Amino acid sequence: MISNSLFRHWDRIQIDAVKKLKSVRNYLWINTGIYLGLFFIEYSLSKVSHSQMLFADALNNLSGIFSTGLLMTGIYIASKTRDDDLLGAPISVAEQKSLGPRIQQSRFQFENIYTLISGVLMIAIALNIDYSGFKSILSHHQVVPNSLGAMGAIISFALLLVSAFLTKHGQKKLNDATLDAAAKDIFSDVLTSLVAFITICGSILIKQSWLDGVTSILLGFYILYSGLSILKKSSLDLVGYFDPKLEQSYRETIEGFPEVQRVIFIRARYDGNLIMLDVVIQIDKRMTVTDIYKLSQLITNIMQQRFGIVETNVMVYPSNLA
Repeated sequence: MISNSLFRHWDRIQIDAVKKLKSVRNYLWINTGIYLGLFFIEYSLSKVSHSQMLFADALNNLSGIFSTGLLMTGIYIASKTRDDDLLGAPISVAEQKSLGPRIQQSRFQFENIYTLISGVLMIAIALNIDYSGFKSILSHHQVVPNSLGAMGAIISFALLLVSAFLTKHGQKKLNDATLDAAAKDIFSDVLTSLVAFITICGSILIKQSWLDGVTSILLGFYILYSGLSILKKSSLDLVGYFDPKLEQSYRETIEGFPEVQRVIFIRARYDGNLIMLDVVIQIDKRMTVTDIYKLSQLITNIMQQRFGIVETNVMVYPSNLA
């Protein structure tokens, strides 16, 4: 009976999480389409306008395509709930019928894996931008960009601004961390395109090509920093790291329940974008099974409402054993 209850509880979590993932994927499809269109526009115009900065911005948008595409692939794998394999590896017949927490949580981890790969690609693109920028500055055949470069940058600025607002709207609607990060990333690209526009206009006005090259190098360093940050975060998520300050907040909240004498053990972890929590608490040995069950349910509900934790596993120790 308890086992069936646990699986029903997980089924509810799984259905909600998968539904959310599919909605997130729809927003990311829009972003991918915008990034793809902008890459071709800016890349083409960078060649005819001789703008190194616009070329760098085009590659920045290419990194957006890779990162969003990889993230969508990870989300697609994470959102599959009925299958006979996990990325080609067979799943037992028993787990195919239920597909409980173990398999689905494994699927959720693919979101982190593909995010890590996108960070590596961003680093590679950043190094290419910086190489091209330095090569342009050291070249004796530098050309001042023309107005076509400025036009490409302002088109990128306008379309990315629309994309950022759409993604932020989706984030507020779904309360999703992936869309929140995507919205921030797109907004940084909006500012990048604005800087590209200002830089190209400045180069045209002062008739100096070095400004275009120097700014493209700075953009390359910015993309490099972003890629390293993504690589660091996704790596930490994969190895089970969790912010100790946030974990301490969880501990203090649970210790605030009158029935909880103390928290013996607590561990939070990420499964993809989902936060899971394991906690061991000490209680009065005179509490009944019914009271313990009600307390566990109350802790689970409060942690979900206050912190968005989708699963809180509560283990209890009576005061005479702890």
